[in-house]
Amino acid sequence: MSPRTLKSLVPRSIRLRSKMRWKNGRWRLATTDRVFLEDVIVPGFLAMDSIRRVLDIGVAWYTRTYPKLFRGVDYWTVDMDPDKQRIAGPQHHTVSATGLTDVFERESFDLVVCNGVIGWGLNRPADVEKGLDACADVLRSGGWLVVGWNDADGHRVVGLDALFDKRFRREVFPPVGADHYIPETPYGHRFDFFVKR
Repeated sequence: MSPRTLKSLVPRSIRLRSKMRWKNGRWRLATTDRVFLEDVIVPGFLAMDSIRRVLDIGVAWYTRTYPKLFRGVDYWTVDMDPDKQRIAGPQHHTVSATGLTDVFERESFDLVVCNGVIGWGLNRPADVEKGLDACADVLRSGGWLVVGWNDADGHRVVGLDALFDKRFRREVFPPVGADHYIPETPYGHRFDFFVKR
């Protein structure tokens, strides 16, 4: 029997649960990149005294408990899909990553997390540039940007490093000891850490 046939024999609910983990009283997506984000990146930033206001770009069913994960800071979310309002936290705006200054004051965040947006909505270099400009506009000077993206065919954006360099500089994230981290995933996910220039 082929792996595809075997997979079809396993009920979807069991397949989904196999990618879930129970931690701190809630179900979490158990992919390597998501676990790293929740268990290393978020606590690492929350331990910094300078991180008091956070913007998280993109909402999904597995982020619905993130207001609890980011407890202790002023946590905001955005997503361009109006249907995501129902699963977003209490501080949410329906807006694209390219329109952040339409709803937020300039230089008002200490940290922007942009995971799974580049290559999954912001696909063209011009759109990515607008999104990164918007992130820089709402970040205070010296504020952090975390970008999680898939370095894989079909999701890789041409000239991405040059787009980052326009408004940001790479910065070593202390819990990792590097300016990027590549968890083992079949889809080439990576995290890059930046500070606003």
